Amino acid sequence: MLVNTKSPCTKYEWGLLMRLVALDTTSEERRNFDVMANLLVEEAKKIGLSADCVVDENGIPHVVVSLPDAPKMGKKILFVTHYDVVPAGEGWDFDPFKPFIKEGKLFGRGSADDKSNIAAAFAAFKEILDERLPVENNSVLVIAGGEETGHGASFFQRLEGDIGVILDSGCAGLSIGASGVVRLKVKVLGKQAHSAYPFLGRNSIYDAAKIILFVEQFSREIEKRVLSKFNAPSNYDKAPRRINITMINAGVAPNTIPAECTLTIDMRTIPEEDVDAAAMEVKEAIERYAKENDVNVIVEVGEKMKGWYTTDRNVIKFFQRILEEITGKKAKVVVELGATDGIFFIDRMPVIQFGTMRDENNVHGKNEFVYLEDVELVKEFVKRTITSK
Repeated sequence: MLVNTKSPCTKYEWGLLMRLVALDTTSEERRNFDVMANLLVEEAKKIGLSADCVVDENGIPHVVVSLPDAPKMGKKILFVTHYDVVPAGEGWDFDPFKPFIKEGKLFGRGSADDKSNIAAAFAAFKEILDERLPVENNSVLVIAGGEETGHGASFFQRLEGDIGVILDSGCAGLSIGASGVVRLKVKVLGKQAHSAYPFLGRNSIYDAAKIILFVEQFSREIEKRVLSKFNAPSNYDKAPRRINITMINAGVAPNTIPAECTLTIDMRTIPEEDVDAAAMEVKEAIERYAKENDVNVIVEVGEKMKGWYTTDRNVIKFFQRILEEITGKKAKVVVELGATDGIFFIDRMPVIQFGTMRDENNVHGKNEFVYLEDVELVKEFVKRTITSK
């Protein structure tokens, strides 16, 4: 799809996206949450939509937008997005909250995750009104706050509908599920001593290094052995279970042999496997290796979130058809490698996921950007969903 990028306001959605990205809505500090909610409500009403601000028990404002004359008897489709962003961090080549367009890309924090999807959905709703297109479904756009910190979860869990469409995903295929998450902590125990007399102690870091090498080898074996029946959106053919050590904590002083070294493990399970069983497999494998190699460990299973996938074939086929009509090619069905907000809806409705994100967009990193052609793609996807039987 070719786009004209000479002016940021060439299309309605690009101009709106510029305004959204320019407003710093960092989630941890709840920066400008009220300002953003008011902006979204006012913009919705300006273009002829109905809009309300809902403040949850955590004091977080969320915005719910709908078409004024949507058929109440039609299926209720929830398009779910969020306006909050992760902290910009250091190392940007430009001000993360002064968006600009260059070579078909719009740059700035939140441009891909997730403000581009808000702008795309607004544009879809606007064009339906402007073009007086037939509305076949009772569609609602939900724009949440606090998504990045998890504080929006209780709001999501109260929403009711017939189908959930999470506009916070990639566009490499039609996503129908997501990986589960398990966090483990491995405490490697040694003996503290003065570093001048290492023979009087046992360095827990050295023992932890053995565990690290084992986990790396074990994770490679798991990636080959534990595979989903579903396609991955990128890199892999079928989505595998993945295990990574993501944090190491040890030491009390530079002149002291550390008595304890703690490793944090992040594991992403495939959608169809039991997270409890997967956690126990990893825990027991580490404990077994440690015992065989005279390493003293305590392995604790912490946070868990199960994976999920949609089983409603009619819903999947409906969205496949829409995507194929837009792109002119077969729609690949995939599951997400990460966890998504679909987990908060799958217990009461089928859920699919689609959005503007690609691997190279630097989501949660410096110099984040979104391809403008992907904004147009999501706009058409939302528009076709609302106007298709």
